Amino acid sequence: MSKLAVVALPLAFALLWHRAFAQDSLQAPRGHQKFAYGAETDFNSAYVWRGIVLTNGPLIQPSAWISASGFTVIAWSNLALDRTSDRARLQDTSVMVTCARDWKKLRIEPAIEAYLNRQPEDIDSSNTMEGSLKLSFAAGPSRVFTIHAFDMLAYKGAYFGEVGLGYERHFTKRTELAVGIRSGWASSKFNDVYIGLDKPAFNFMGAQGALTYHLRPHLYLQPHCEFSRIADRQLREYLSSPTVVNLGLAIGIEF
Repeated sequence: MSKLAVVALPLAFALLWHRAFAQDSLQAPRGHQKFAYGAETDFNSAYVWRGIVLTNGPLIQPSAWISASGFTVIAWSNLALDRTSDRARLQDTSVMVTCARDWKKLRIEPAIEAYLNRQPEDIDSSNTMEGSLKLSFAAGPSRVFTIHAFDMLAYKGAYFGEVGLGYERHFTKRTELAVGIRSGWASSKFNDVYIGLDKPAFNFMGAQGALTYHLRPHLYLQPHCEFSRIADRQLREYLSSPTVVNLGLAIGIEF
């Protein structure tokens, strides 16, 4: 499949979801009815994906998004800093389309994501595409969520599931704290492709926190940290960094 087709399919998916939800009782989340867009540059000490360290070293992750009426299109890249050169090395590009709909306290978020140019350090990976469904339930400032992702292209049969709890609180008009815990499990196909062990397992446990400070109405600064540990003993033996702490600083604009 060409890269053009991989990018075009998520857009077609979004249009289909728009038609499917147009006549039902689900509503777009409050605060997401109008047109919005933004961009961000995130500096990190490592690239951790589902508990797996794909890049162990300093990197830059630029992204941009556009949303309207609960639909969001996100483009994202991972640029590893090559220590032998002054140039950054493109390792991963992702294009995602999501659709969020609220029903009482339940939020339903189907998504489709294309992974392009993936070049992690220890994985021989191909361009691929995932479909996922996120369900979350609001309980005051906290939200319980679960995510289920299925590979649709290069690694059919690869599945990854997550469950977690997030908490957000505004301390001042400009300052917001977000913390969360999560854990994930995977099918034998997923672990075989990305770790090298053909075994279904309870993969990882993790926690993260972020403090967002709005310097101006549309400009924000966000220091953040993430802790992740591979839970399964056999999986840990296949990974060079089964436990990782990632520190980062994001600078973004949103309108």
